[in-house]
Amino acid sequence: MEKLIRGMARVLAVLSAVAIVVMVIAIAIDVFVRNATGASLPGMIEIAETSMVTAVAFGLAWAGVNGEHVSVTLLTDRFNATWTKVINVFVWALVAFYTAWLSYSNILNSVQSTQAGEIRFGLVQWPMYPMRWVLTLGFISLLLVALINLYRSITSKGPMGYADEVEAALADEAMPDSAVNQTTETVEGGRQS
Repeated sequence: MEKLIRGMARVLAVLSAVAIVVMVIAIAIDVFVRNATGASLPGMIEIAETSMVTAVAFGLAWAGVNGEHVSVTLLTDRFNATWTKVINVFVWALVAFYTAWLSYSNILNSVQSTQAGEIRFGLVQWPMYPMRWVLTLGFISLLLVALINLYRSITSKGPMGYADEVEAALADEAMPDSAVNQTTETVEGGRQS
C-alpha cells in the first residue's frame, strides 16, 4: 500500500510541476501582450490561477511523503525514542483527522459547485468546479499519506521522509569499503567501454 501511495504522490508531483510551468508561461504571455498592446490577453490570468491551485494541491502528498512540510524540532530533538514515537503518533493522528475533515468538506463543496455549474467572471467566464475537485484530490492524497505515516509511527517505523533518508544513510555507512570500491570500479569500468 505504501508503494502505491508513493507512486500516486510522484504522479501528482509531476502534474504539479507541469502546472507551475503552465502558470509561468501564462503569466509571461500576459505580461508580453500587456506591454505590447496595453491590455491583458483574455484567459491568461484564469489559466495562471487554475495552474496555481493545481500546483499547490497536487504537491501536498509529495511533500508529505518526503517529509518536506514545515516542522520545528527544537523540542522533539531532545526526546527519547518513546516520546518521539508518542509525538509522531499524536501529530499524524491530528493531521489525518484534519485532512479527513478537509476532504469531506471539499467533497461536499465540489459536488455543490459542480451541480451549480460555478463560474468565475473575469475577462472570460471560467468554470470553477474543476478546481474544487483538484483541491479535493490534493486533500485526499495528503490524507492517504497521513494515514500511512500514522501507521508507520504506531509500528515504530517513523513517518516517511526524513527517517527514510536517515535509514539510507545508515545503510550506506554499513556497507563495507570493499563493496564500495567494487561498485566504484564497476561504474568506472562501464564508462571506459
